[in-house]
Amino acid sequence: MMSLMMWEEYYSVLRHLPDWLRKPVPFIVEALFLFRKCGAHQFLDLGCGVGRNTIYLAKQGFNVIGIDISKNALKKAKSWSEIEGITNVTVLCASMTHLPFVSRAFNAIISVSVIHHAVKKDIEKAIEEIHEVLKDNGLFLANLLSMEDYRYGSGLKIEEGTFQVLEDFEEKQFEEIHHFFSQKEIQTLLADFKRIGIVPIQSGKEERLHKYWKVIAEK
Repeated sequence: MMSLMMWEEYYSVLRHLPDWLRKPVPFIVEALFLFRKCGAHQFLDLGCGVGRNTIYLAKQGFNVIGIDISKNALKKAKSWSEIEGITNVTVLCASMTHLPFVSRAFNAIISVSVIHHAVKKDIEKAIEEIHEVLKDNGLFLANLLSMEDYRYGSGLKIEEGTFQVLEDFEEKQFEEIHHFFSQKEIQTLLADFKRIGIVPIQSGKEERLHKYWKVIAEK
């Protein structure tokens, strides 16, 4: 709840989107050929924020629904899509543990730096929801925090692999839940998917390197 309040405050006073929020993340861009190859056309952006990846995918011709728990972020995403004249974007306020969609609604689901901000039971529920609303042969693409990340083990321990970590974000500090994954844990978590690819990726500066697993799974 504390992190949601912080993000709501951040988005409420944000007048101009910084450059990093206007660009899609690299691994989404790199996966574009996979989405086209599998014939994806209905997308879900789970935890879309202000719409950096939602808008990008819509501009590529996909129909995209973006969901987020931050109403202020969704207002920014809606405004951005309207300014761009994009009509193939819908944004909704919803949680990853209770997706308001029918079974097999999407060809592809993406989630960037969202799913690991939860305790394990909520992560497991989110993956169940994702599997339910993904079409057969559909693709799921996300990044999940690695146990190799420099923040692993810091802050208050909530449960095994999960910590309440103090974050620094644009001169603000706030606590947020982080779950750190091993490769084996991800394989177990995604056991209901028929094909799983797990690749280490990283971002940030050398002294504070953020390490993730890039996950691509086919239902």
